[in-house]
Amino acid sequence: MLLQPDSQFDPHLEMLRLGAEHEDIEARDIVVTLASGGALVTGTLVSTETWERLHLRELGDHDDTLRKVARYAIEHRDQAAEEGRRHRKVDRRFLHLTDVTYRTGHASTTLPTWRGTIASVSGWTLGEPEKS
Repeated sequence: MLLQPDSQFDPHLEMLRLGAEHEDIEARDIVVTLASGGALVTGTLVSTETWERLHLRELGDHDDTLRKVARYAIEHRDQAAEEGRRHRKVDRRFLHLTDVTYRTGHASTTLPTWRGTIASVSGWTLGEPEKS
């Protein structure tokens, strides 16, 4: 059983998250639409590691201070990987998406990445809404 019966997580959404986290399953290109905080969030599920790499790259695209922080974090992450310390426990509370469209009412915004708690998801579906 993936989850304990008293878990607050949707077991079907948790299966998708697990698929994205484990490279041996090769769950790729899984597009989901999540209802969260009154908005629809559509994107491709990715692992924590993939999201982290993309997020650090985004930080590096900003001002000098954030670029320094990102460079330090990337170097630290790479050093940890070389020393075999990279495999840390994944925080199951979060979902990670790339190529995101965030919709509220008639407005929509695109984002390169998104991280949100599974607990904040009130509903979800595979795929994306049709354009009208």
